[in-house]
Amino acid sequence: MKKRNLPLPELELRAILRAADDLIGEGGRSMLAKVLKGSKDKKLIELGLDRNPSYSFYKEMTLEQIMEKVDYMIRTDFLEIEHSGKLPMIVFTPRGWAVERERRAEEFLREWDSWIENHIVPVSMEYLKERNRGLIFLFLFKVLCSGNKKYVPFLTLWERVAFKKVQAEIRKVIDALNRRDEMDPSEWDSLTKEYAESLILRLDQPIILACQRCDHPFVFDEENPEHYTGEGLRFPTLCMRCLEKDLTKPKNRQGKLP
Repeated sequence: MKKRNLPLPELELRAILRAADDLIGEGGRSMLAKVLKGSKDKKLIELGLDRNPSYSFYKEMTLEQIMEKVDYMIRTDFLEIEHSGKLPMIVFTPRGWAVERERRAEEFLREWDSWIENHIVPVSMEYLKERNRGLIFLFLFKVLCSGNKKYVPFLTLWERVAFKKVQAEIRKVIDALNRRDEMDPSEWDSLTKEYAESLILRLDQPIILACQRCDHPFVFDEENPEHYTGEGLRFPTLCMRCLEKDLTKPKNRQGKLP
């Protein structure tokens, strides 16, 4: 019987991707299911996967039920299997990484908010140094979009240990936040759009989506800052052709499309 790709709730989708993030190249479907179950498997504990935020997310489910959800993520192009020798390993697809990259950037921002609220000053920002460049720049973009100077002391600490290219972007964000009060809304909007061009990096492979109206494939523009929100990455549901048709349709007297 063919599996139905009923959509997972957003919370579950993100929990599975977060669990996968810490075992990319380290384990396969079974290990991912065990993390989500909250298993005490020896290898899982040795890898520190019991510290993953999604550990035991599905603790009330059986491993078989959890595996069905993992397989859903593979069928719907969020995760895929690559072989390392004879061993099948879980890896992100471009679509899955785009979602997880945004979610991790938001996680970093919420962590800084918590530290600031509780008057905690990190000893070092080294934990950000070896991270994926696209993730780090997206985090910087979120800091920028906040328009809040409260982040400047943390950015200054980070700049001291960052690599040169990252340092340059951190300095730009610090300067922008310090000048925020001098700018009117249109100037700030223009600046954030300008900085988005350098801070939102294109993925190695394109993300292909299917239009929910005409079913034709189209390429998702991950560099468009409008897709990034505090609630998560938002994928468009319609291709440009269908969107343009909507714009050219005559409106009724109430100003609505028929």
